[in-house]
Amino acid sequence: MLKYIKGIFFGLLLACAPAGAQSIPYFPAGEWPEVPPVGGPVASSGTAVSSFTPVEIPAYAFSGQADIEAIIETAMRASTSSIEAAVYGFTLPRVAAALIDAKERGVRVRVLVNESHMYTSRRSEELQLLLDKGVELRALRGVGRFGIMHNKIGIFDRGLVMAGSFNWAVTANNANSENAVFSREAGMTAGYRKYFEWMWGFGRPIADGPGDPVASYGPPPADPARPVQFNGMLLPGYSFSPGGDTEKNIIGALDFARESADIAVFSFYSLDIAKAALNAHRRGVKVRVLVDRVQASQSDVGAMLLGAGVPFRWSQGFAGKGVMHNKYAVLDGKLLMTGSFNWSDNAQDNNFENMFYSAAPAYAAPYLAQFERLFAGGEAPTQEELAKAVRAYRASLK
Repeated sequence: MLKYIKGIFFGLLLACAPAGAQSIPYFPAGEWPEVPPVGGPVASSGTAVSSFTPVEIPAYAFSGQADIEAIIETAMRASTSSIEAAVYGFTLPRVAAALIDAKERGVRVRVLVNESHMYTSRRSEELQLLLDKGVELRALRGVGRFGIMHNKIGIFDRGLVMAGSFNWAVTANNANSENAVFSREAGMTAGYRKYFEWMWGFGRPIADGPGDPVASYGPPPADPARPVQFNGMLLPGYSFSPGGDTEKNIIGALDFARESADIAVFSFYSLDIAKAALNAHRRGVKVRVLVDRVQASQSDVGAMLLGAGVPFRWSQGFAGKGVMHNKYAVLDGKLLMTGSFNWSDNAQDNNFENMFYSAAPAYAAPYLAQFERLFAGGEAPTQEELAKAVRAYRASLK
């Protein structure tokens, strides 16, 4: 009876909330409203808060400008039938509390986590709490010795999907430069649900312990519709790893770009994608690249781009801390590609990753505006500064 009363109370809370920041809108496909501002991030104390105020669920959110943990919590507390999450790391106390509350209300909750985050002496308090409360958990490793389950996906009542770079971690909300994207489009939610079920089938119950290295999981689900049109190219609404066509799609989109390619990627290691970016630059496309400062020291791509005259900058998180953890690009100001997928061979071949594609102005325009802010705040290293950082990194490995 208590669970029933809690569910009815929350439903009344949402129904009676005033318009704006206290409402949870429904977004029909292609009819995204203008997104109102969301309160900035609230520093987590390490324990779940006892009070809850629902916030707007927008089409997108950027860390430092929105409390993304509160958005996730709102989606969870509004869910009435199911919640699926596939997350690399998990240290958000309010989200942990919302998952447990959902389970107690009778919502089916399933959480898929990266194997190395589960089987470690440093397992987070939030993951341990989910285990202790009987939330259905499975662990998954990527391909080979180094593959990981790197997604940051939430699916709520089978009708709302969340993707992007945002790890479900305190540092993502309070320090890193991140993004989260939300969609209710039927094809998108169906594709992400299919991917989750595919991964869940490979996941191991926590009591079974870590698994052995896996040589291949076979091809991941793919979008049969390819509904996104970009300069005559047809792209999927989503693509997945390991395997899949994400790297191929990125290269193809760069090949079809005519005016601009604005790239903000945490790790840029793929030489094939770098060559496509250079080819676009040589065709007269205005290419700009922003990467994380530390990651730039571990890759040869920066030197390639700088040497060819591509505007290249490095950065970190907001407020001078954390990392620049985005993995997105906006091409010609009208195509958005974002997700967990770092631009690397490991992301393509070994990791469980996702990429979200859209040509809707409601996505591309704000992501481009965010890129302008991030790029303006980045630093442009010289060739010597970049080479020095690379040398220092390689010396640290000896």
